[in-house]
Amino acid sequence: MEPPEAPPLCRELWGSQEVTWYQGDPRGGLLRLRPPGARAGTGINQVLMRVLLPQGYPHSVSPDYLQYQCWDSLQALCSSLCSSLSARSVLQAMGVGDGAATVTGATLTWLLRDGVGMVTRITFTYLQGSRLDCEAKQWRLAADVINDAALLLELLAPDWPRAGPALLTLAAAGKCVVGVAGGATRTALAVHQARRDNVAEVAAKDSSQETLVNGLGLLLSLLLLPALEGRPWLTWGVVTLLLVTHVIANVRAVGALRLRSLNRPRLRLAVGGALRGGARGGGGAFAVPAPEEVNPREPLLPGFSTRLHLHLGAPLHRLVKSEAELLKAIECSPEQYLIVLRPEEGWVGVGLRRGSPPSTPLLACAHALLLEELLGPPLPPTAPMGAALRRMQGALRRCHAPGSVPWGVLAESSRIWRTLGPSFVDGLAAAGWETQRPLLAPDQWELEWAGPGGGASKEEPRPL
Repeated sequence: MEPPEAPPLCRELWGSQEVTWYQGDPRGGLLRLRPPGARAGTGINQVLMRVLLPQGYPHSVSPDYLQYQCWDSLQALCSSLCSSLSARSVLQAMGVGDGAATVTGATLTWLLRDGVGMVTRITFTYLQGSRLDCEAKQWRLAADVINDAALLLELLAPDWPRAGPALLTLAAAGKCVVGVAGGATRTALAVHQARRDNVAEVAAKDSSQETLVNGLGLLLSLLLLPALEGRPWLTWGVVTLLLVTHVIANVRAVGALRLRSLNRPRLRLAVGGALRGGARGGGGAFAVPAPEEVNPREPLLPGFSTRLHLHLGAPLHRLVKSEAELLKAIECSPEQYLIVLRPEEGWVGVGLRRGSPPSTPLLACAHALLLEELLGPPLPPTAPMGAALRRMQGALRRCHAPGSVPWGVLAESSRIWRTLGPSFVDGLAAAGWETQRPLLAPDQWELEWAGPGGGASKEEPRPL
């Protein structure tokens, strides 16, 4: 029935989509009518949406949600099938079906796997725990690549009887890394995808989707395992196909994400794009590239595309080697942080001042990345303050003494950054970046020194 020309008594919406119009019935009831352009939905569709998608989809999640979840479901299906195949190999390596195998030997191998896995989990969390939020895309992909490597080790274990326990132990260690990195980054991505304070619901629906995919994988495994029994070449062909599809789906999944938070790789690309031009948007003296422009160029594995090792929030002994260097660093740095560049050693360090404003880590990190950009190809004439920056580039190229610090360049960059820094942060906000809570992983060291803006601590010093 077509809706009447008279306006409805009530409109019913799902999120921002009109679903039903209500009009008065001559007998005193209510007529339910479908609005023009509204799509008819079956009961099954509505049930599936409620089970698998967050309430209010698509308006309650980020625009990249559906594309990411589709690719993520495909990679989960491939991983589930590979896990079924590797489970058989693990049992064979443990001695199932081998009359010469002993229960004690299998038990010791199992305990060794668990023990190494526990140590690996704790060690990995200690070494990389603070970076999982900052590099969620990178560690999400790295976790799945490590998972594939662990599955391959498990598949190889039965063919190498003597090395079988060692291969299973390495595989268990890899899967523990996957458990920590995969679980932590899943939470970080749920925070990004939630748009209506519905992080818990987004995570729960992701779990429902994964359960459904694993159920499908279980059914396919029941058909696949008997067909591959006794056919090693066919087994390896299927495994290769699944692993390749798994990696491709993972790359497409993390590549679909458009994160607006600022980590070091994205901030590095934003600084480079602002200095080298060609970006749209932004404000002030900078044309800062938007998240939609930066995210596709972000490296998908951790630790790539860096010219310098950046230590943000470094202790003083990492920055300077003498009292003269400390005084020089204070003289050549902004008031709220110390910055020291040693280009021949391949690092730049930033010491954060105690009591500095919350925006200081972002400004300081961008300042350090500006210096890193000066070590790259020559800047174009259209760069903000391009003449001054190109002079600094020339000075850096002439700095070749091992361990030397180009104090003149640091002093000039600090002077320029007092003007360009706030303009750059404003450009980031105007381009759509979240500047209030950057994910830059600064170390916890804070420094106090005498000079403008504060002084050193008056407490009695204690020997180290």
